[in-house]
Amino acid sequence: MAVSTTVRRRRGPGRPPKAEAGDTKAALIGVALKLFALHGYAGTSIRAIAREVGLSESVLYAHFDSKRAIYDETMKLIGPQVTVTALDGADFAADPGEFVRMFADRVIAAWDTPQARQVISLISRDGLVHETILTEGMERAIGRLSVIFERWMEERKMRCDLGSAEDLAYALLSPIAHARLLWLHGGATDERRKAARERVVRHADLFAKAVTLGLP
Repeated sequence: MAVSTTVRRRRGPGRPPKAEAGDTKAALIGVALKLFALHGYAGTSIRAIAREVGLSESVLYAHFDSKRAIYDETMKLIGPQVTVTALDGADFAADPGEFVRMFADRVIAAWDTPQARQVISLISRDGLVHETILTEGMERAIGRLSVIFERWMEERKMRCDLGSAEDLAYALLSPIAHARLLWLHGGATDERRKAARERVVRHADLFAKAVTLGLP
């Protein structure tokens, strides 16, 4: 028998439906992330996620076949692959210094949203730093940056004596990821968030100057 995908909404007095048609999946991801951050991955059940959104478990399973599938989808949206997304539409013919500053600004802005900060709290709380989905996301970003940096080295727009293109890509990304881990968590104050952004801006500026120093 086919599983019904009708949303069963539970409403309190005067409260609107929690999940409207067309955004059920997004609602599930948002609620799951909140519960993961509060109670940990292991401490959050499928039933709790469904109940919080106002759905039956059967409707939830029509969108995700497991709790792990919800977690993986969350990481795809707000995890380290944000660094890859930040490269989309970038002007690779631009000045390397301008590009580096733009890239850092895009990444830190994407990681300073409420949901992105919940993600880092979940990762830290549950010891998920070494998850494959996280390391693969960083490796893809390093790979894409390496291609760009290699081309700039060949065009003599970037210094070649500081290391390989991959070394430089890692050197750019690592401090940004470090700032996220330390200061852009779910309980971060406005002051901490501002400090993280300022550190990333200074890092990007220093990196841009270092890799173009002495070039014509």
